[in-house]
Amino acid sequence: MSENLNMTEVLTIVQDFITSDGMIKSEQRKFYQVLRTVLSTHEGTFSQTEIEQYMIVARTETLDLSDEDYKAIYDVVIERYTLSQRLEEEARLERELAEKARLRIEAEKKAREEEEARIRAEEEAKALAEARARAEEEARLKAEAEMRAKIEEEERLAAEAERRAIEEEEARKKAEEEARIAEEQRLAAEEEARIAEEQRLAAEEEARLKAEEEARLKAEEEARIAEEQRLAAIEEARLKAEEEARLKAELEAKLIAEQEENARLANEAHLKMVEEAIKITEDERLAEEAKINAELEEAKRIADEKERLALEEEAKLLAEQNAKIAAELEAKKLAEEEARIAEEQRLAEEAALEEANTKVIPDLPPLDD
Repeated sequence: MSENLNMTEVLTIVQDFITSDGMIKSEQRKFYQVLRTVLSTHEGTFSQTEIEQYMIVARTETLDLSDEDYKAIYDVVIERYTLSQRLEEEARLERELAEKARLRIEAEKKAREEEEARIRAEEEAKALAEARARAEEEARLKAEAEMRAKIEEEERLAAEAERRAIEEEEARKKAEEEARIAEEQRLAAEEEARIAEEQRLAAEEEARLKAEEEARLKAEEEARIAEEQRLAAIEEARLKAEEEARLKAELEAKLIAEQEENARLANEAHLKMVEEAIKITEDERLAEEAKINAELEEAKRIADEKERLALEEEAKLLAEQNAKIAAELEAKKLAEEEARIAEEQRLAEEAALEEANTKVIPDLPPLDD
């Protein structure tokens, strides 16, 4: 049975070997440092079996060290133990080394698979979040489009009601105007008949009064005719201005239905200009306008109420989503804080353990510049 070696003896053997030719390879230096680290975890001396195991561990962590260099270092260390044990254990060492390499490869493969699974999970979560965001945006746009359609329809109905009210008011005004013109025409006809009668009487009176009255009657007749012509010209100008205003209003309306209705109302007004009075009174017009205004106000109130309810529902959904997001962020922050505290505790424990197990070991000479 070979004697056991302590950590300083083992490291001194390795150091003497790798510095024997006056030059240290970087991979040999790394192997020495790793071996020093793994040996520091052991208390007391090392048997041949134990030192072989620790060298295998150091070898698995310094794969850039060539097999030839490793075997030379290994042989130097094991030479301090019995030759028979070294030869017997070489085969076992190679098997263990192969097993360690296989386990390391499997561990690396497992780590790569776990990393790929993590990346896939993150990509799926990102895609899910983007899909949810797109769905929420589509729902919001759809709600806005429906709201705009409702508002436009309500505005169209209100405009249609207002247009009908304007058409009815214009038709009423036109009927009143036509009735007024018809009445004026009737009065003018009566006035012409009266004038004709007065002329006839004047002629009889002129014949009766004979020659002395002829000059005076002639002057009076000329003055009267001039006045009538002046009044007729004024009336004709007024009627022409009113007719032009009416025709301008009709042209601006540009509605065939209004023209047909106006023609029908004009015909009925002409036939009944003497027999019927205008049935639509001022009070009825005001009542109809009040009714239309009330309907418009009610339609506007309903539209405003629908818009308010829609906005409240949208605000409620937005508040729920924000609360959910805030809860998720808070949970994530809490988990990260717990992980950070656990990591700090682990590092503190490792530092305390390393300080308790600190040993005096020889160090390598510095690299040549």
